[in-house]
Amino acid sequence: MKIVQIVTQMESGGAQRVAMLVNETLQKRGYNAEVWFLYLKRPTYVEHPGVRVLLEHKPSGLDYLKILTKLQQMLRLHQPNVVITHTHYANLLGQLAAKLCGVSHRIAVQQNPMSSYPGVAKWGDWLFGSTDIYSHNVAVSQTVVDSAAKYPSAYKRKLKIVYNGTNSPDIEVSSKEVRNSWGLPEDAPLLINVGRLAYQKNQQILLEALAHLDNAHLIVLGEGELREVLQQKTTELQLHERVHFLGELPSHDVYALLRTANVFVFPSLFEGTPMALVEAIGAGLPVVASDIPVMHEILDNAGLFIPPDNAEKLASAIQKIIDSPELAENLRKRSLERAQIFSLENMVDAYEKLLC
Repeated sequence: MKIVQIVTQMESGGAQRVAMLVNETLQKRGYNAEVWFLYLKRPTYVEHPGVRVLLEHKPSGLDYLKILTKLQQMLRLHQPNVVITHTHYANLLGQLAAKLCGVSHRIAVQQNPMSSYPGVAKWGDWLFGSTDIYSHNVAVSQTVVDSAAKYPSAYKRKLKIVYNGTNSPDIEVSSKEVRNSWGLPEDAPLLINVGRLAYQKNQQILLEALAHLDNAHLIVLGEGELREVLQQKTTELQLHERVHFLGELPSHDVYALLRTANVFVFPSLFEGTPMALVEAIGAGLPVVASDIPVMHEILDNAGLFIPPDNAEKLASAIQKIIDSPELAENLRKRSLERAQIFSLENMVDAYEKLLC
């Protein structure tokens, strides 16, 4: 069976990580599987086998028509049995092309609440999900399902929850060696945030919270359009010696830093099932997260929740974990328990059931 997954842009984001993990696991299970990116934003996966890029730059205007045309050409050439699309523009272009090319199994994946979609994407998804253009429609959390509460019943009937998942590598990590290799202090409390440097991820409030903490250091992993803004904010708050922007890193480096940090801090404004959070609990990290429904859905009692717009309360929650080894250990154990729900095998098993 030939399976093609389509993602809007190549970069180190959660949807991209999901597609790559699903692809690798399907290949191990004997499927002929590939991942196609509509365009190149950053060359995160260019060297990976079974990965193709349709456009070498961010599209504009007629580029979208070119992408749709090229998608149809490639689908007719490769003749996949299944197309799985992630992120809203890939859902629209990929699912339409798959339908026009007669692909029998067309699975759209909603990685974020529908309320976060741009107008055209929201309208197109509403239409495609309410007709037979999507043969299956996956929501990555109950929160995403709930965001479609006012959608037509024909749309809601197709929705099926498949949680994003990952497996933590079974390797030993030396905290001292990791800290030394990245020039991090050996004894200071170490906070970590993983995600695109974008409005949704709300890293600015994290910087403001750090200003209320005396000696903690912060690692920020990711790239995005707000890097310069966040770096300028770091300078304004005189935090440049305590904030470490490390960019996009290979997964083994991300995991090593997660295992080294003391607290994972995730003040996002909205999410579907964020892979960064799933990987953090898989690494057994205590978590401080924004008080929004999806965080409760994933963490249950494995985290502390704060309003995403209150830097002082965020700082207070972080300090509470730093000051209490007992609380940190309890949260660590709860994180590992919750992580079992969001395993890679559970995720791929659920997708595999949709392939027949």
